[in-house]
Amino acid sequence: MNPDSRIMSFLAKLGDMFILNVLYLVCCIPVITIGAATTALYYNTLKMAENRESYVWREFLRTFKENFKQATIIWMIILVIGAVLVGDFLVMGGIGSQALASVTAIVVIVVGVFLILTAVYVFPVLARFDNSVLNIMKYALLMAIRHLPSTVVILAIHSVPMLLAFASLEAFIRGLLPVLLFTVSILAYFESKLFSRIFSNYYPKTEDYDFAHYNKKNRGGFLTWQNRQK
Repeated sequence: MNPDSRIMSFLAKLGDMFILNVLYLVCCIPVITIGAATTALYYNTLKMAENRESYVWREFLRTFKENFKQATIIWMIILVIGAVLVGDFLVMGGIGSQALASVTAIVVIVVGVFLILTAVYVFPVLARFDNSVLNIMKYALLMAIRHLPSTVVILAIHSVPMLLAFASLEAFIRGLLPVLLFTVSILAYFESKLFSRIFSNYYPKTEDYDFAHYNKKNRGGFLTWQNRQK
């Protein structure tokens, strides 16, 4: 069989998805490493979505290590804000003033929506661009709002496992093994198709810029509003 055939290409990509999924799940076990693991996941799925060669095992571990500090700080910020929002939500029922309870509910909902939008974009942004932690989070939120139609689709893809569980919990549990082995990387791949198109708006518009040779490690990451190269 021709190694360059579509079937072989599909099988090779499926194998990469399996490896990527296992690496991701293993690296998420300590919980605190979820941010770095997610960044490494999207680094690889973005390359796959753009049909660029990716050495999954090696590049996952390299990007996991390179982005560990920033990704972990971002993940901790998201967890802390999320915990505060959950705490506020739980105590709302005990607030005596109806007006104060309503205001608190509105604030919790608005901040919660912003947090979700930021969390969905922030690790793919970190996987592709260089900047400070706060700027990465800010730009992630701005991208999510600016490209709202794509954001809605990405959120829908994110929701697939939950929708399947709600539709038939028994069937979801029976299919848990294939879900664990493939679903995360496959969903990230489809999301990366959208992220790649979104991010293309923020690369430098120069004639000699060859995106095919893009590599964040080799100072290839850009943001139009602040070009900060490491």
